[in-house]
Amino acid sequence: MGLFGFEKKNEGGLMDVIRCDEQEYLVWKWRPEGQDIDSTRTENSIRYGSTLRVKEGEVAVFFYKSKDGNQHDFIVGPYDGTIVTANFPVLTSIVGFAFGGESPFPAEVYFFNLQGNNQIKFAVPYFDVADPRFLDFTVPVAVRGQITFNLTDVKQFIKLNRLVDFDLDQFRRQVGDDVKKFVKGFVTNCPSEQGISVLQIERKIMEISDLIQARLAPHFADDFGVNLKRFDISAIEIDKESDNYQDLYRITKQQQIIQAEQIGRRAEIDTEIYAK
Repeated sequence: MGLFGFEKKNEGGLMDVIRCDEQEYLVWKWRPEGQDIDSTRTENSIRYGSTLRVKEGEVAVFFYKSKDGNQHDFIVGPYDGTIVTANFPVLTSIVGFAFGGESPFPAEVYFFNLQGNNQIKFAVPYFDVADPRFLDFTVPVAVRGQITFNLTDVKQFIKLNRLVDFDLDQFRRQVGDDVKKFVKGFVTNCPSEQGISVLQIERKIMEISDLIQARLAPHFADDFGVNLKRFDISAIEIDKESDNYQDLYRITKQQQIIQAEQIGRRAEIDTEIYAK
């Protein structure tokens, strides 16, 4: 039995060329030629001395299973060489100990894209937002926008995500759903926390976008292991046909008129006092 609990075998095919030819990906698992993509095997037989090619902006990670848990070799691109050098410290010790440098060794190889930008559009349907001055008049508000994220910390990403069945579309949906919940909560509390009137909220897109990005970026890193590059709200829409909006607009307008009149009266009094 070998280090990983598998019988030591001397057979093996031709040397593999391990590389990623995908154009758009975040994480991509390499499989030996001819192996079914839906295979339930979690180990791939790789021959010591195979060629590894890692492009600039990529990181190839070799996963080896042992009794003490997973061990990893991280190969940062650009790299083009054979799997025999000191760039593979974990692998070198494993092969020398368990396989004598001859037999195929079990490992999983994943390529991580550090250059690609993933974009997700989001839309939060109408939800009620209250002005702190008039809590009885909740106004329907909808939000649309887009986020851009990328991968910068491979080790953190590996800690937080299950790679064996990683699905980018599913990951995007998970991130998108989380963004929508966060946006809804932030915009709901925005008038009271940021002092932004509900009637003026659609004019504060850039300010609100920056505030949300500052709060959301640490959450992306801690919960998803990715870097939030940009958070952009493209539109904040108020249902101006709703009864509550009409009532709130009318009340706010009346208050503005009263305040203007009060300011005018004070100005007249100040003028009279100054004249005397």
